[in-house]
Amino acid sequence: MYNILGDTMNKEIKLGDINKYQKEYLNNKNNTTLENDIYENGLENVCLNKKLIKNTSYKFNIQIPEMKMYDQKQSYECNIYAFLRMIKSIMKKDNSVNTKGLDLSATYIDFYDKLEKVNTFYNELLKENDISLEMINEKANKYICIAGTFNSCKKIINKYGLVTSKYMKEVTNKYDANKVIELLKRKVKTDATVLINRNGENDDTLKDILINEAYIFLSKVIGNPPTMFEYKKEKLTPLEFRNKYLKTSLDEYVTVTPYDKYDLMNSYSFIPSMYLKENEEIITLSQDKIEKAIISQLKDGIGVWFSAEKSTSLDYETNILDDDIFKYDETLNIRKLLNIYKLSLDITNYDHAMCITGAYIKNGETKQFKVDNSFGYHGKYKGHLIMTNNFLKNCVITLIINKKYINN
Repeated sequence: MYNILGDTMNKEIKLGDINKYQKEYLNNKNNTTLENDIYENGLENVCLNKKLIKNTSYKFNIQIPEMKMYDQKQSYECNIYAFLRMIKSIMKKDNSVNTKGLDLSATYIDFYDKLEKVNTFYNELLKENDISLEMINEKANKYICIAGTFNSCKKIINKYGLVTSKYMKEVTNKYDANKVIELLKRKVKTDATVLINRNGENDDTLKDILINEAYIFLSKVIGNPPTMFEYKKEKLTPLEFRNKYLKTSLDEYVTVTPYDKYDLMNSYSFIPSMYLKENEEIITLSQDKIEKAIISQLKDGIGVWFSAEKSTSLDYETNILDDDIFKYDETLNIRKLLNIYKLSLDITNYDHAMCITGAYIKNGETKQFKVDNSFGYHGKYKGHLIMTNNFLKNCVITLIINKKYINN
């Protein structure tokens, strides 16, 4: 019999135990009622919190101007789309740019994000004197992945600038990010085998050849990024465009979290800075201060990028974000835990990134928030979501806030 606890704890489940468990299950008629209901209607429908839905309506009295709703499709680059939504509100404030029609390319950022990850992979590999197949596999799996934050997007545009989607188009339904990542891993793993017996050859020359190979790969599957493009009848490089239309330094914006920095950085939710050297500035604030900072930033016309756990907290039919939108814990008798425990146990993790674009305040109290998602104009609110205070308190992990709104 399979023993998962080793010799010191080798008590097995016996048939008598099963009979006892079954008797206890059947003694509570609610169990079989729920079992049949879930079988007939599905778990989500049975657990849907109809009272919460009835008491939630789509209304906001603080809103930043609406802009194009992005659709990430199968790119899984929600962090980039939420980033672009936020910086377009900054650009509008900086320049009074007509951002409603300004379509910035997420694909451009994604291209350089992946190229920088490849570069980090080779940098880390070339630090080693003896490179093995096992080492190549381990480092490629670590660095070549779909993962990113506001901070990683900031570093990319600081180095490479921005372009419009006219000159680097967004992905279509035919694009599959998971397949691209798997093939990119295969590409760099096979290419990296030439480093195993490099015999004192020039590492810089070898690495340049390998990065060039990755550049060609990415250009084929994502698109070749432009070095010059036209905007408002002016020819600009991507960096010139960024410098002209995004005047505010994004270094003024920091990562805010309700969690202790040590706990966050050692959790499954923390995505480390994998390239471009800079470390992310993280500030821990109370929930009350976070809420006030969000409102201050929104009142100033700037959206708020945030990361959150939404896998069991978003209903796409009602477009409500609330950690009790589905009563899974109550229905399935799952214990309630402190938020820090859920973070450490990977129950709360960085599942999605979105942008807060509005709020509803009544009698000085914030009741709910408006959120822009990145799945196009879906749902009855055309891509917008209602986020409750419960979701902010229990599911949001990090937010991007200007330091001046924290200090105030």
